[in-house]
Amino acid sequence: MASRLALSLVIGGAVASSVGAAFKTVENGIQKLEAKGNRAKVLKSTIGETIKLREEWKRAHDSGAAGADKLLRKLDSNLDALRKQGVEVGRLSREYQRLGREAKSADLQLKGHQQLQAGKASLKSNIGQAVVATGMAAVPTMISANYQAVIRDIAIKADIVNKPEERQLTRTVIDTAKDTGMSRNDVADLVNQLVGAGMELDKALSYAPVAAKFAIGQGSSGVDTASMIQALQQNAKINDPKVMQQALEAIAYQGQAGSFEASDMAKWFPQLLAGMEKNGITGLDAVTSLGSMLQVQMKTAGSSDEAANNFKNWMEKIGAGDVVKAYKDAGIDYQSSLNTGLQKGMNVIEASMALAMKYVEATDPAKAKKIEAAKAKIDKEVDPEKAKAALDALEKTLRTGDIFADMQVKAALTAYGQNRGLYEELKADSQKASGILDKNLAERRETSAQQWAETVQAADDAMRSIGDA
Repeated sequence: MASRLALSLVIGGAVASSVGAAFKTVENGIQKLEAKGNRAKVLKSTIGETIKLREEWKRAHDSGAAGADKLLRKLDSNLDALRKQGVEVGRLSREYQRLGREAKSADLQLKGHQQLQAGKASLKSNIGQAVVATGMAAVPTMISANYQAVIRDIAIKADIVNKPEERQLTRTVIDTAKDTGMSRNDVADLVNQLVGAGMELDKALSYAPVAAKFAIGQGSSGVDTASMIQALQQNAKINDPKVMQQALEAIAYQGQAGSFEASDMAKWFPQLLAGMEKNGITGLDAVTSLGSMLQVQMKTAGSSDEAANNFKNWMEKIGAGDVVKAYKDAGIDYQSSLNTGLQKGMNVIEASMALAMKYVEATDPAKAKKIEAAKAKIDKEVDPEKAKAALDALEKTLRTGDIFADMQVKAALTAYGQNRGLYEELKADSQKASGILDKNLAERRETSAQQWAETVQAADDAMRSIGDA
């Protein structure tokens, strides 16, 4: 009985120590979140006022009413102030929505931190009793056994049982868990999935830290993240850990620049990268093209699954017999035209989309002119409602028969036709993305939910150490 009590006290001390570490940054976190939320709210309010000012000035200017100059001076003053705060004044509507999300996120995190702080004293006073009640020797022993079972499973697959590499595997998994906030067993499961799919153990371990960083920072599951990394290696032919990190940075960047989130990309990339490979698109180009295209598809889709399926259907149509015939009937040599696009630096997906617009021009010149006029109007429009109306008009204009009769294929073309400029911008920017994974990981680990999870994980690892002993 005495030994059990001593063991429980050791566990209790380890857990209490972990709890103290988890809480030490809470007060600073509250102050930072208050400042962040207040700044976002002020900027959001200023943007709203600026949008209204722009509308009032335009009405006054167009009608020749008095006071237009005064409104213009105030508008310019607001725009200058917003520029100094890093706001993209050419995209006020998008910035307004972004800051709204940022303010809401800060408020939710702040509430969580306050609740965390309120529970601190109670948790510290009761944790010892809870551990004494439940922390008998069987608990840490079972935790240790479960973890060792996963490690041994990996070791068997990699043929390193009872070798120094097995001990190094254990050390790498534990270190990765501590560095990223992912649970120890989840890190081990991630590595196990990569090795189980045929990846060499040393390569899987080299990917583990960045994979865990992505999963926690982007809110993706370890299983989806591992599947995506497998696809990036097998289909996109990315084998260098540095390029793999660059690819994950690009995916994280795109997930925040649009509505198709990085966690959804982790879910869909394995399937869609296979289609990209089939069309000869690999490497970082496959990653940036696919991610940007999915963001563009979200502009006309109701969900990420619908957006992904629309694009999937488009890829499946490339080079199909009925498509080639339809182009031929319109006087267009499909393969030759695709090759021309490739020679201009496009990939097959981009060339197929551009060729589709050429098909519309050949079969209905009047419609093609309407499309170009509608796209120009959309690019210049700042009023969200008017832009939406213009988008709806373009969607109707693009409703052709023939090869675009399929609803999903038509939706894919419509989305690209409306947002070709956004696609090119996202692709170029994502190729240069850097530091997103570290930034998002740090932000995620500031949240109360993640801190609670890491507190539990720290206690669990303390008991694993005792169980090992």
